[in-house]
Amino acid sequence: MRYKTVISTIGRGNKLSRCTDSKGNKFSLEKIMDSWRVSYQEKVSRKEGEIGLRVPQFGALSAIRAHWAISNSPATIVLPTGTGKSETMYATIISERIASTLIIVPSNLLREQIYEGASHFGILPKLNMISDESIHPTTFLYKSKVEATDEETLIAALEEANIVVSTPGMIKNMPSSVWEKFVQKLEVVIFDEAHHLASPDWGTVKEKVFGKRILQFTATPFRNDGKKVDGKIIFNYGLGMAQKAGYFKPIEFHPIQEFDEQKSDEEIAKIAIKQLDEDLEKGFEHVLLARAKSRKRADELYEKVYSQYKEYHPVVIHTGIPSAQRNKYLKEVKEGIAKIVVCVDMFGEGIDIPTLKIAAIHDKYKSLPITLQFIGRFARTSGNNLGNAKLITNVAMDDLKDSIEELYRQDSDWNSLLNIHSHQAIDKEIELSEFIGKFEKGHVTDIDISQLKMKISTRMFRSTTERTFVDAWKLVLDPDRTTSMVNEEDSVYIFIEEIETKVVWSDQKDIMQYDYDFFVLFLDKENGIIHINETDTGKGNRLVESMFPQATAIKGDSVYRSLNEINRLMIGTLGLKQQPSGRISFRMFAGTDIKSGISEAIVSNSTKSNLFGYGYKGGERISIGCSYRGKVWMRWVERINFWTEWCQDIGKKVLDETIDTNSILDNSLTLEVIKDFPEGVPYKILLPETIETSNSYTKQLYITKEEKAYPFYQTELSSPSLVDGNLRFEFLINERKFVFEQIINDSSYSFKQIEGEKLMVKLGKKLVQMIDFLYEYSPEISFIQHDGTVVVVQENLKTVIKPKSGIKLSSDVLNAVNWPDLGVNIKSESQGRGRKIDSIQYATIHHIVDQSSDIIFDDDGSGEIADIVSVKIDMKHKKIRFHLYHCKYSHGEQPGSRVSDLYEVCGQAEKSIMWNDNVLEIIQRMIERENSRQKTYGETRFEKGNLQTLNILKKMVRAGYETEFEISIVQPGVSILDITNSMKQIILATDTYLKDTFGLRLTCFFSN
Repeated sequence: MRYKTVISTIGRGNKLSRCTDSKGNKFSLEKIMDSWRVSYQEKVSRKEGEIGLRVPQFGALSAIRAHWAISNSPATIVLPTGTGKSETMYATIISERIASTLIIVPSNLLREQIYEGASHFGILPKLNMISDESIHPTTFLYKSKVEATDEETLIAALEEANIVVSTPGMIKNMPSSVWEKFVQKLEVVIFDEAHHLASPDWGTVKEKVFGKRILQFTATPFRNDGKKVDGKIIFNYGLGMAQKAGYFKPIEFHPIQEFDEQKSDEEIAKIAIKQLDEDLEKGFEHVLLARAKSRKRADELYEKVYSQYKEYHPVVIHTGIPSAQRNKYLKEVKEGIAKIVVCVDMFGEGIDIPTLKIAAIHDKYKSLPITLQFIGRFARTSGNNLGNAKLITNVAMDDLKDSIEELYRQDSDWNSLLNIHSHQAIDKEIELSEFIGKFEKGHVTDIDISQLKMKISTRMFRSTTERTFVDAWKLVLDPDRTTSMVNEEDSVYIFIEEIETKVVWSDQKDIMQYDYDFFVLFLDKENGIIHINETDTGKGNRLVESMFPQATAIKGDSVYRSLNEINRLMIGTLGLKQQPSGRISFRMFAGTDIKSGISEAIVSNSTKSNLFGYGYKGGERISIGCSYRGKVWMRWVERINFWTEWCQDIGKKVLDETIDTNSILDNSLTLEVIKDFPEGVPYKILLPETIETSNSYTKQLYITKEEKAYPFYQTELSSPSLVDGNLRFEFLINERKFVFEQIINDSSYSFKQIEGEKLMVKLGKKLVQMIDFLYEYSPEISFIQHDGTVVVVQENLKTVIKPKSGIKLSSDVLNAVNWPDLGVNIKSESQGRGRKIDSIQYATIHHIVDQSSDIIFDDDGSGEIADIVSVKIDMKHKKIRFHLYHCKYSHGEQPGSRVSDLYEVCGQAEKSIMWNDNVLEIIQRMIERENSRQKTYGETRFEKGNLQTLNILKKMVRAGYETEFEISIVQPGVSILDITNSMKQIILATDTYLKDTFGLRLTCFFSN
C-alpha cells in the first residue's frame, strides 16, 4: 500500500486508525470510497489452487446483495465458526462501498481483534482482492468513556470513521448528544455473534438503530435462550456442508462417565493428556485447552490438576491475571511452547489459534450457541501439522450430557461431525445406530433418521407374500417432493412428502403454506403383517396397495386382542357400534358409564367400535387404544426402531385366536358411583401420587396457631378406619395428630376435621382449609374383603379388583426369622436415634439387609419412604437396586395368627410402589430427610453411605442406569406356621398388586 497508517488515541484506550498521504494529510470520504471502487476485485476459490473468497463467503455476500436489492429489513447470515465471517463483513463493506458501519461484538477481546482486522480489511489484500490503490478504512475502536471535555473529539472521530467497532454496553451508554450525531451518518449495523441478541444490552442497541440496514452474523441461528435469532435468515451454511467442503474435520468425541464429582476433573484430564501424547507422537502441533466456568475454578483446575504436567508447560489465562502476564502466556500458546492452557470463556469467541485441537470441558457452557461455537473452533482445517480435533467431557455430569444432547436436537449435522469414541456406549444407542446404518443413504440428505420421532400407532394388513414393490411408492407420492429412506434388511420404508397448498384466508397466489406427510411401513415377515404409521390415511392405503398388492386389512374384533396381558386395565372411553335396526348407530361411554357399556358389548348385538385405557405391562404404566377399523395406538412418542418392535408384539397378539376379547373387557377395571363406603377393612390410604412423591415447598401443611408450615414429606397420612359409616384417618406432624373424616352421601362427598388444631394448606402465598384441599386432592383408600377382593375408593367412586383365580401364595415370599436369637423385642419397632439393639428395625438393618449395599438408610418417621432403604449399585450391568423394608411391631407378646398385624404394613408396602416411577424424587427425598435430621439433631440417617453417594445416584439415573425395586415386609408378630387363610389373602393381594403393576418382588420376614 502506498499510504501510511496513523493511529491516534482519544481518552483511555479508544483508538482511531486512518490512512494519510506522504505528507500526513487525511483523505476525504469521497477519495476513500473512490479507491474502494477501483481497487476491489472479487475472486472466488471454487476449486483447489484458486485464491479468493471461500464458497460460503461468496454465497453470503451474494445473499446480502440480493436481500438489499429488495429489502432493508434485518437479515441473518449463518456461517459456522472458521468459515470466514469476518472477511465476509469486510468484503460487504468494501464491495458495497458502505461509508459508515457500526460493528457490535460481545467481548473486549473480539473487539480488539475485529478492530485490527477491519482497519486493513483482514486477509482480503493477501487474496489479491484489493490492490495498492485501496485506501484502508478509517476505523475507530470505542472501548471506554471519555471526559466531557473530549466529547467533541469523540464526535469528530465517529463522524470521520468508516467503521466503528464496539460492544453493546458502550453503545447503550453513549452520551445522547454524541449518539444523535453519530446515528445520522450511520448506514449499516453489523451484529457479530448475533446469538447474544436475547440479552438486554443487545436488544437496546438494536432498538437504537431501528431503521438502519442490519446484518446479523452468527455460527448458529439459535439465541442464548434457545429461540431463533430474530430477522430473516437469508443465508444458512450448515456444519454438514462445511465439513463436506473440507472446512471442518471430524471431531473425535471421547465421553467419560464418572459420577463422582471429586474424581471427574482427574478423569477428564487423564483422557485429554493421553490424546495430547498420542497426537504429539504423530507429529501434530496440538494444544490442549481445559475449559472452566470461572476464574476461581480455572485457578483450581490449574493448581490441583494440570500444573503437575510440567513437561507441557501449562498456563492459565483469564481476566484476573495481569494483562502483561496474560499476553505472555497467550504468546506461548500461539508459539506452541505451552501445550496446555486452562481458561474460562476468552477462547469462546474471536480467538484464532489453529493448534487448539484438544478440548477438555470440565464445566458446561451457558448455552448451546456458545458450545457450538467453542467446539467448532477446534474442528477448523488450517495449518499443516494438524489432525482431528478431540472433545473430552464427562457425560455423567447432568448439565454436560444435556448440552451434548441439545447439539443433536438443534443441528443434526453434529451426527456426522462428532465421531464418538467410547467403550461406555449405551446398548440402546448402539442398536439405534446399527438400525439406522441399514437405510440406503442415497436418498437421505437433510433428514436425520435418528432424530425422527413418531406417535406410536399402527394399522395392520395381512400379507401372504414377502414380495415388496418398493419403487411403487412413486405411483402414490410425488417423487420430486418426497424423501425416501429404505431399509431392505429389516423391511422398513420411510417416506416424507412435502405438501404445498393455498392458504384458506387469501386468494393471493404467492401466499402458500407448506407441510409434510409422513409414512412409515414395516413388513413383519415373522407374523406376515404389514404395519403402517401415516399422517394421511388415504395415501397410506394406496401406498400399501401399490407396494403390497395382495395385502388385506386386519379389522374387527381381533384387533382388541392387543389388550391381552395388560394388567389392571382401566378403560377410559368405550365406543359401541349398534346394529342398524335403531335410530342410534354409535354410542360413546366414559367415566362411570363404562361398566354398563362393557356389559352391553358382551351380552347384546353391539360391537366394539373403539376404546382407550391405561394399565400395566412389562413392569411399566402404559396407555393403549384400539379401533375395529384396525388401528392400535399408544400415547407415546418414540423412535422408529422402538415402533417396529412394538408392532411385532401387537401383531403376535392380534393373530392369537386363543385370546377371548370379551374376557379382556369383563376383567377390566371401571369406576362406579357409591353412596356409602364398601365392606371390608381399609388398610391403605394415600394422597395423589404427585403430592406423595413431591419434594416441593409450593404445597405445605400449615398449623394456624403456630404459624408454621410443614412440607407434606415431613408428615404422615395413616390409620384409615370406618367409624359410624364414615372414613376416619389421621395426619401426623411430628408427634401431633390431626383427625379427619370423609363422608359420602347420595350425591357427593365431603371432609371434616374432628380433632387437633385447625389445619390449613399453604399453596404458595395462598392459604386454604385442609378439608377443601382434601376435596380437590382426595385420598385413595383401599379396602380388602374376606375373599381377597380389593375395593379402591377415591372421592365417591369405587373400583373393584377381583382376585385372580388359581393364584397361590408362593413359598419363596415367606421367610422365617428366629427373632429371639437376635435379641429382639417383637413389640419394639423403631431403633430410634439411640439405635436400640432390641428393636425390629435394628435387627433388620444388621441381619436381614444385604450388607454389601452401597447405601443403608434409616428413614423411620413421619413421611417415611420406608423404615429402611437400601441401595446397591451394579456398575457392570448399569443397574441400581432399591430395596424398601417396611417394619411393624407385633400386636401380641408372642407370634401368632393376628390378621391385624398385616393390614397397615401391607398397605405401606403397596403404597411404596409409587417410587418405582419416581426414582429421582426418591433420591431427592432421602437427601431432604437427611439434611433435616442433620439440621435438627446433628445426626445422620445413614447406616452406610453418605450424601455424596446419593448425588452420584442422581447422575447415574439421569445417565440411563436401569433401576429395580424390591419390597419387604418385616413383621415378627406373624407366625408362618399359624398363618390363616384371611392372612394369606391380604399377603396375596399385596404380592399380586406389586407384580401386576411394576413386576416387583415381595418378600416377607416373619417368625417361625
